[in-house]
Order: sequence, then C-alpha cells, then structure tokens
Amino acid sequence: MSRFARVQGALRGPLERARGGPEVLARVRDLRATLEPALRRGAELAIPPEARQRFSRAAELLGAGEPDADRLAAVARALGPLLDPGWPVRTLEAGTERIAGIGPKIAAALARKEIHSVEDLLFFLPRAYEDRRQLVEIEALEVGRPACFEGRVTRAGVVPLRNHRRFFQAIVADRTGSVGLKWFRGIAHFQDRIRPGVRLLVAGDVRRYRFAKELHHPDVEVLTDDAPLESLPRIVAAYSAVEGLPPRTLRRVVQACSAQASDLLEAHLPIGFVDARALPELGDSLRHVHCPTPSLDPDELGLRRTPYHTRLVAEELFLLQAGLELRRAALARRTTRPLAVDSAEVREAYASLPFELTRDQERAWREIRGDLRRPHPMNRLLVGDVGTGKTVLAFLAAVAARASDGLAVLLAPTEILAEQHLRTFRGLAGPGMPTALLTGSTPPAERREIARLLGLGEVAVLLGTHALLSEGLELPGLRLVVIDEQHRFGVAQRQLAERKGDAPHVLVMTATPIPRTLAVTLFGDLDHSLLRERPVGSTPVATRVVPRSATRQVVALMRQTLSRGEQIYVVYPLVEESEKQDLSDATRGFERLQKTLAGHRLALLHGRLDPRERARVMLGFASGQVEVLVSTTVIEVGVDVANATLLVVQHAERFGLAQLHQLRGRVGRGRRPGTAILIGEPASEGASRRLAILEGSASGFEIAEEDLRIRGAGDWLGTRQAGHLPELRLADLVRHAELVEPVREAAARLLAHDPGLVAHPTLRAAIERRWGRRLAFGSVA
Repeated sequence: MSRFARVQGALRGPLERARGGPEVLARVRDLRATLEPALRRGAELAIPPEARQRFSRAAELLGAGEPDADRLAAVARALGPLLDPGWPVRTLEAGTERIAGIGPKIAAALARKEIHSVEDLLFFLPRAYEDRRQLVEIEALEVGRPACFEGRVTRAGVVPLRNHRRFFQAIVADRTGSVGLKWFRGIAHFQDRIRPGVRLLVAGDVRRYRFAKELHHPDVEVLTDDAPLESLPRIVAAYSAVEGLPPRTLRRVVQACSAQASDLLEAHLPIGFVDARALPELGDSLRHVHCPTPSLDPDELGLRRTPYHTRLVAEELFLLQAGLELRRAALARRTTRPLAVDSAEVREAYASLPFELTRDQERAWREIRGDLRRPHPMNRLLVGDVGTGKTVLAFLAAVAARASDGLAVLLAPTEILAEQHLRTFRGLAGPGMPTALLTGSTPPAERREIARLLGLGEVAVLLGTHALLSEGLELPGLRLVVIDEQHRFGVAQRQLAERKGDAPHVLVMTATPIPRTLAVTLFGDLDHSLLRERPVGSTPVATRVVPRSATRQVVALMRQTLSRGEQIYVVYPLVEESEKQDLSDATRGFERLQKTLAGHRLALLHGRLDPRERARVMLGFASGQVEVLVSTTVIEVGVDVANATLLVVQHAERFGLAQLHQLRGRVGRGRRPGTAILIGEPASEGASRRLAILEGSASGFEIAEEDLRIRGAGDWLGTRQAGHLPELRLADLVRHAELVEPVREAAARLLAHDPGLVAHPTLRAAIERRWGRRLAFGSVA
C-alpha cells in the first residue's frame, strides 16, 4: 500500500462520521491535527498537489468557527474525491504516463514541452486544423502547398547516406503520376507499415527536390482495399511541434487523453449562462476540439468559433474573471486611514488651478475623492485620452495625502516622463508641497539626502522610476501611490509599490485608451474612471499621411512653422543606422536636418543619452531655446511643450496606431493648432488601413479598438508590455470579445452571493491553480 493510500484510509472514517452532523466536529479536528504534519511532507508521501489544496481548503472551513450543515457539506465536497482509492490515477493532476499508450519516452518528450499532467495534455490545444476532405490527384500537387491524396506504394526501402546516415523512402502512385515520400526519423516504424502494394492516404507539405516533387515526414494512413475514406478523420488537428514526437504520434496521445480523461473536467460556468447560449457539455467540447467531426466548418474551427470552442473559451474567461473578482473582494476588505480630501489645503489647491476642469475631470475627481474618504484603500484606474488632463487629478490626490501628514509617490516608466511630472507638480504646487525626484541616474549622495528628508517627513511628493521600488528605500508615511502608464508595469510591481506603505491608496493612470475587453482582463481588479473630453479651446491635431517622395513639401512646412516661432518634433524609429533594417535613424536624420534647417537650433534626444544631457536637451526644448527636437519614441508620453505645433514621423508604418496617436498628442497642447505629418510607405493593405484610420479619427478610444481588431491583443500590447496579458490557452480577446462582458457579469453575480467561494471549493481551487501565481492574487479568501 502506498503512503498516500494510507493517508486516504485515515481520512475516510472521520469524514464519513463528520457527514453525520456538527457533533462529530472533534473527530474531524483530530484528523486535521493528525494530517497537517503529514501534508507538510507531501512530496515524501506522494500526495498530489490537488489533494493538498483540497485538504487545506477543508481545514480552512473547519477553522472558521462553529460548523453548520452548509460548512460541513462544503468540507465533504472538498475532500470527497480523495476517498476514491484510484484517485491519483483518475485526476487532472495525474502524470501523463497514466494515460493509456503513453510510455516513459513519450512522457519525457511531453515534459520537455512543459506538459507534465493529464490537465496539461488536455489543454494542449490545436494551433490549426487541416481540411483533408478534398483529395487531389498526384499530378495536381503544388510545391509549397499542403495537400491530401490517395495512392498505392510502388517502391519502398531504406536509402543509405554518407556518415552512416539513412532515410526511408516510399514512392506512391495513382493514375496521374507518382511522388516520393521521405522519413529521416522513425525509420523502423515505417519499414514495418509501408510496403509495396499498400494503399495510403497521405497528407503533408509538398516541396521540390531537383526536378521532382516530394513530401518529408508526411502524415500517412494505411488503408485496406475496401476501407471507405469517409470513415477516416477528415478534419485533423495540428499541434505545435513537440521535439521527439512525430505529429501523428502527438495527435494520437492527445486524442487518447481526451477520450479517457475529458470527463474529469469540472464545469464552473453557471448553468443559466450555459443554457441561455445552448452551449455543449465541457467534456464533449474538449473532445470535439481535439477530434473534430467532418460536419464542422474548418474555417470556424480555425477561428475558434465553433460552439465547442465557445464553451471552452467561456470557461477559461470565467475562471479569470472570478479570480479578478476574488482579488477585488480581498482588496475591498483591507482597511486604511481616509485622506483629508475636504481639507482647506485641497480646496485651496483646487481653487488655484490655472484652468477649469472639464466635466470628465470633475466626474473623475468626484470618484477619486469618494474613494479617498473611505476607510478602505482606493484601487482605481484612470484612463485618459491624450491631452485630457490626468496629471492634475493625481496632483489633487497628492495634496490630500499631504494634508493627512502623508507621503505621495508617483511611479513613471521612464526618466523623461518622471522629469516631466516633476515640472508639472512644481508648477501646480505651492511652497507647502516639497517634491523630489529619484531615478536610476540619481547620484548616491543625492539619493542619501532624499532618504534623509523622507525620514524627516520633509518630502510631500516623491516622483521617480523603478528606483522607487528598490528594497533599500524606505517610504515612511506612504499614503498614496500613483502609477503612470500602468501597462508598462506588472501586477507584481504594483503590489510591491503598495507594500511600501500600510495599505496606501493606489491610483493607476494610462494615456493609452484601453479597449474595454482588455481593460476588464488586464485591470479587472480596479475601479475605472474615463477621461474622453479635451480641455476647452483645444483643437484636434490635423493628421496627414504622405509618401517619402513628399520630403520637399514637408521641409517647406517645417520652415513655415519655424518662421511663426513655433517648435517641431521629428521622430525616427531607430537611434542609429542598422544593418538589419533599411530605416532612417535619428542620428543621421539629425545630421541631415542640421544642414537643411541651417540657422535654426536643433537637438537630438534618445534613451541612450546620459540623463544629465537628456535633461539639458528637454529643458532647452521646453524653454524654447531648441526649435527642432529630433527624437526616438522617448517623447511618446509625458512631454508637454505648448509651443510645439508640428510633428513629423519618419517610417510611420513601423509604429502601432496607439503609439502614433500618443506621439501626435505631443503637439497642439497650447492655444495654437497642431499638425502631424506621417511619412510612410506601407507595404501591406493592413498597414495602409492603420494609417488611414489615424488620419480620419481623433478619438484614441476608437483608434485603440480598431488597432486591437487589426493586430490582436498580443501585438497591440507590444513587447514593452509583454507578460502583462494573462496567458490564455484558448480565448482570444479580439475573436471572443463578445463573451468577455457577460462572463464578467456572471462571475460578479456568483461572487456577490458567495464572496469567499465557500460553496464552490473546486472553483476556488481551479482559480488558484490556473491564475493564482500569474495574477498575484495572494490570499484571496
């Protein structure tokens, strides 16, 4: 008997007695005391992780006070499956070698692909589907295209090569011609199956070798002479390659797993949601996704829009949204000291603003003020289109923190943006709001002085970059954390900033309008405020897309702009010349423009400059001493120079729509209208469509939605934000956008009735297993 089997035997009797009512609670508590030391030795006792999770959940339920019938029923639901002597074999946590047909070699190959358990293999989902319903004749095979055809083997055998290498070759023919098939691995397997006279169904990519066509490692099915083709799989799942496993073997083991284990899956979607959409059963859905029937539309399969895909997608999104709701609930239960939002200091700061707030700003300030006066930490996302004025709301919140004898911290992703915020805060603040800047470039002596002033409480607002998150930096009295451009940080970094204080209020800001489907996925644990309205008197930036041949006209426009005393940004995609990309770079562009615009003051700005030089350049441009700023995308956010009215972007087709929208937000920020000239030679219809959308729309929200549809969620986020979108196995936030909101509402309704998921322990376990570490839920009970 295994050690875990003995644990199961010890568990069975007390649990059965516990089902009799509260009077046997003492026996269950005795069991808990007995098993806790054993569970600490879980690996030694071969106790699967899910078993440990289920027992921990039961112990938590039993320790929550005097049990009632509902709580004991929840204990039984959590522990019941463990009573089955075969449980380790028949669970999603079981190793892949438990599946019939998977031996040590296949299990090892799967493990190299991070596929360790039955659940991992079940959700190793097809990347595409091959339609094999239409057979072609061999004469019609096209090089470079996949094909499926039937033929008979005329010749087969092993062909030797130099260096003791060899391959297996078969010649297959039909009435129109013949073609060669070659396998360089698994030769013995094919020697046994493929002999002259055998009838084959062949599928694979056709390639050219000298003057003939051939297929390498095709997928073959041996047919009996009387076998109807209709009886074979005709729409075949294609999976990402697993080293050491031929595609056919991989497909066989995944489908075997699906047939044997899909019934182990526990559905979590509410029955009402499933019935309202007539969704199929969960196990059936997984089987059909892995083994599609010929009646399914291959296009719908490829787009993951069959009813079976929809069920799996909805389940995945439900787990994610329920996890986010758990995190929201956990955050809402934390307590903190309210901030003095109604103090004389805040009223004076509000009255001293050099402009009137827009209606959107007023509404957002009411929402922020309402959060700050409650005894629970604020967790709010402020999404504002370019030029809608988010920073002033952060400033007012910082004044409230100062009025409460607390410290406010503003975290920015770049030093340029942090420096811009410092200038803005100092321009708005009075003498009672001392500010400081701390970045990776801050000299050690200055860093020590800032730490000393923080300890004395003589800093009201500390602005900076990731340096603010360093372990050695103490932030005494931290009451407010403002994170700008949150999409460039992760949830873990946000939580690290929060841990610098005693449950501080958190305001997250972004100037990138986030499509709704992404907002409720990336930031579903935060309350949302939106700023769409631009300040009174501001005008949309006129945007024109021009070819590179229009350089002379663009230079003429630049000269006209400079003659009016206005300033110009010129943006390049690269800092320096690259051998790999035929693109103009900022360094050479700067040198050319110095000659073209002789007599005018130009400066070069990019992320590789020394911080002091970068600050000198920015100060020169802000003061008007520099007339033309030649730059990379470091000016994308935060740079605010009212006299800059013209933006010229080189190779505009290399930028995303949202990024171009951010760049053009750098001009037209004063009383004079702004113009953005996008110079580009789009090589595809998609690139042309992106630039045309930007030319025709001034709304960042519309542009972001369209950009998401064109590029997909992963590309839309870009490499700067990699890792911040949860790793979804199947759901696509573009293709399945219509499911996100109803699934979120269903999760919210469930959590409203069962906030701790006491009545849904398997759902809670599934959330923590699937999303807990990735989304940093921590303890969400």
